[in-house]
Amino acid sequence: MSRFRYSGLRFDRVSGVAEFDFALEHSGQRWCFTEAVEFPLPKGGAAEVDLAAFYRVLELLYIAVGTFYYKVRAARHVSVDAVALAPAAADWTRRLYRDGLAEFAHRNAMEHVLDLPVHSRDRLPAAGLHDLGDSCRAPLVGFSGGKDSIVALEVLKSAGFAPATFTTARRIKPQLGQLVDRAQVELLQVRPRPDPQLKQLLKQQVLLPGHAPLTAMTSLVGTAVAALHGLGPAVMANERSADEPNLLWRGREVNHQWAKSSAAEEALDRALGEHAGIASGCFSLVRGMGELEISRWFAATDGYDDLFSSCNVVVRSKDPDRTQRWCQDCAKCRWVFLALASVMTRSRLVGIFGRDLLEDQAQTAGYRELLGLVGHKPLECVGEVVEARVAFRQLAEGPQWRDAAVVRELAGQVPAVAAADTARAWRVDRVRSVPAAYQAALDGWSSSAAVSQGGS
Repeated sequence: MSRFRYSGLRFDRVSGVAEFDFALEHSGQRWCFTEAVEFPLPKGGAAEVDLAAFYRVLELLYIAVGTFYYKVRAARHVSVDAVALAPAAADWTRRLYRDGLAEFAHRNAMEHVLDLPVHSRDRLPAAGLHDLGDSCRAPLVGFSGGKDSIVALEVLKSAGFAPATFTTARRIKPQLGQLVDRAQVELLQVRPRPDPQLKQLLKQQVLLPGHAPLTAMTSLVGTAVAALHGLGPAVMANERSADEPNLLWRGREVNHQWAKSSAAEEALDRALGEHAGIASGCFSLVRGMGELEISRWFAATDGYDDLFSSCNVVVRSKDPDRTQRWCQDCAKCRWVFLALASVMTRSRLVGIFGRDLLEDQAQTAGYRELLGLVGHKPLECVGEVVEARVAFRQLAEGPQWRDAAVVRELAGQVPAVAAADTARAWRVDRVRSVPAAYQAALDGWSSSAAVSQGGS
């Protein structure tokens, strides 16, 4: 039998450490893993806190963390033995595996993952809902040090909120620490401790490659920390653009950013409501915005140019002393440069990156992918193909960038963009997931004279 099991869950009130046990049986082999997650404790310790909601959120985080360990061998069955799940939580679990691991399935030609059987015990839905979106408690913002999370943080601060921030990292990189200091917010650090066997499996090249739904884990880490500290909702910065799939495979959509999508957010919201009794426990403040509009809002800030980074190659770097903020040669760097070029002066943008990517002909092939001229959209956290074309056409038709090497070479190949698509790229939609007080914060920022389109 090829089976992956959730075999045990514990939380120590004194140390703040949660332990997640998993067992994997495959082709006569058996592995047992334990992931530890150290939570920052509130003043007075966890003994002073009502942990009922925290424990329920922790159970959902346990489910999300399991997807990473499942990738060791992609078993044919998943059994959630250690916890019982409310109906919406069980549905979210199935989607987390089947949709959240679709890219993993595609990369490893494992079609069975798309309809993976996930078995769990039933639990009655929680009685009553505690709506965090209507509470006066301070929100907790997921803070990566990228442009999107900076926008979310600045919107809330400008509206009079007093947000704290959180991050999931074994070590805080100096750059992130400096960003937090500049933003003048508290940072709550959650320290994951992966099972040591994973490092050995990586060395042996045994661990199967492919993306896991990391945003689901991050969202639940934030929700758990908020519950533990008596804070308001966990506020993320996942954009509307994340809804676009990268490709179709075996008749199914493969979306690198599925865990950031509105479908994933809605499924998690229902799970938190039924399983933990929490409404508006976690939502994306910028859900109604595309990447270009978020870039325009970021361009209206002026205090983070020398510190922020949205390059995932740098984020994933294991070098503790790395100071470079951009690798300058990945799909994410190319996308962020293009998006910001449409809303920023050339001198400011080149100062941020330390290099003009649109003047580098070696980047042309990568931009062809982003613009939908070849292959499929890169399996990275990038904007929609139409958004890329909107930004590119703007550069090609303006005086500042039209003579850049990449713009000159591709200008005749990028199709014209419909007026409706251009309007949508810069539009801010109202979405039900954003509570009224937080929507008011968005409205206030949007109508501010500080945000004005242009600069390209």
